[in-house]
Amino acid sequence: MARIEDIDRRLHNWARWRLGMTVGGLGFASVDMASEGIHSTAEDECRVPTNDIEAEETHRAVMALAGELRATVEEVYLRGGSVKRQAQRLCCAEVTVHARISKAHLSIQRWVAELHAQQRQQRATVEAMQAAARPK
Repeated sequence: MARIEDIDRRLHNWARWRLGMTVGGLGFASVDMASEGIHSTAEDECRVPTNDIEAEETHRAVMALAGELRATVEEVYLRGGSVKRQAQRLCCAEVTVHARISKAHLSIQRWVAELHAQQRQQRATVEAMQAAARPK
């Protein structure tokens, strides 16, 4: 599977964000570690923080994907499990899961690049207007 490292990182961040929203914890996972038999260790303290702004941006990119690509991204990043099990749930071959993830990574990378280009253009326009409004 030809994953793009930065997009993979973004999608993992997005998955943490989405899962935190859906478990009723107001953005925080609402799992009682003690009742689950999970004991806290020093390693538990060193979690990667979720970047909400990036996650929301990634969410918009995922929602812009074609249906089968979006379903595959959600299956892989939100539900997890083996590729074999993911393929069964998606009713497709394992190679198709890999191909869809590769295609989704490229689409998301393109979407994010276009968004950032628009943001840079808007920023340049505002800065030009501010410069023109300054007294000389």
